[in-house]
Amino acid sequence: MCQWLNFVRHHDELALDRLSQSQQEEVFQAFAPNENMRIYGHGIRRRLAPMMNGDRRRIELVYSLMFSLPGTPLLRYGEEIGMGEDLSLPGRDSVRTPMQWSNAPNGGFSTAPPDALVRPAIAQGEYGYQRVNVATEQRDSNSLINWMEHLIRTRKQCPELGAGSWQILEMDEPCVFAHCCEWQDRAVIALHNLADRACTVTLKLQDDKHLIDVFGDRQYEPLSDDSDSISLEAYGYRWFRVNRIQ
Repeated sequence: MCQWLNFVRHHDELALDRLSQSQQEEVFQAFAPNENMRIYGHGIRRRLAPMMNGDRRRIELVYSLMFSLPGTPLLRYGEEIGMGEDLSLPGRDSVRTPMQWSNAPNGGFSTAPPDALVRPAIAQGEYGYQRVNVATEQRDSNSLINWMEHLIRTRKQCPELGAGSWQILEMDEPCVFAHCCEWQDRAVIALHNLADRACTVTLKLQDDKHLIDVFGDRQYEPLSDDSDSISLEAYGYRWFRVNRIQ
């Protein structure tokens, strides 16, 4: 079976050449406002975490949406811990720094002298390896890497998302993207609030169907069978399994 490969970032720039000039400028202003964040006139040479200003809500929203789309999700090294970029490096090298395994020298990537590395590990600032690394995050139950592992486990439990047919659902809030994936008489519905404000949307189901939360940005109150209203926090997301009422 052939599928689309879905990813947020990879080892090259985020290319915007398929957008109009005005659309490119809008994206640049939001995610690459400084000239040194751009490359080739139509690309962004940054990693996702700093593009989102380190906002955990927005980072989770992006990956939740990517993992819920039809196809196969791809994570590039460092995304699971929220690595940053080094804009002092030339060209695409800004997003090709060594993996940050620990707070040891060179981020635990190598015991060689720093000047012997092909590219230096990020050692300073908010995204330096002393603060952002695998070992530190694995010890924190609320870290991004542990959240990412939960996301991956949930995705594996929802084959509808990867193998099923899909449709976009109309919402009464334009800021909410919702879609449904169906496979072998099973279905999963995912809702993502792209706005910086909380909202409530209406989702009507057949009388013999109800929704069970399987993944979300927080622990929401379970939905009652007689309600078709769904609450979402700012930048919130919820995945539901569609069950048949017995």
